[in-house]
Amino acid sequence: MSNTINITKCDNQLVLFAVNGSESYEICNIQSGNFHAVDLDINVEASENGTFSGTYQPEGGTSKDLSGAITVKIPAGNYSLVYAGLNWGGPYNFEFTLNDGEPYSLLNKEDKPLEGVVWAQGNLNITLDVKATATV
Repeated sequence: MSNTINITKCDNQLVLFAVNGSESYEICNIQSGNFHAVDLDINVEASENGTFSGTYQPEGGTSKDLSGAITVKIPAGNYSLVYAGLNWGGPYNFEFTLNDGEPYSLLNKEDKPLEGVVWAQGNLNITLDVKATATV
């Protein structure tokens, strides 16, 4: 079983973490901007040997559209999905869903320029249940 994170807006940098009481895994570090489209599916699955497969970090998002699907593997467990959106200047736009649920977003407001870490989870708890696959 996997959990799918669908990222549809990222201007300029979106970092997602799976966090439990003792460990943190950087699921992705997406950099995009200059009005390039983003449509990325990140499937988060349990690793068979309990290790982390590594951070998904596509290249070139500031010079081209980003799309596709990737799988990131982490140890099985219950996690909170924690995120940070960074704006390097100018407009900002962030949006993703988890398992086709409600969208989490911060969309640009021209009358409210923001720079730096402009978007973070705060007290919102987004649960990520990563289950090991049964072997027969």
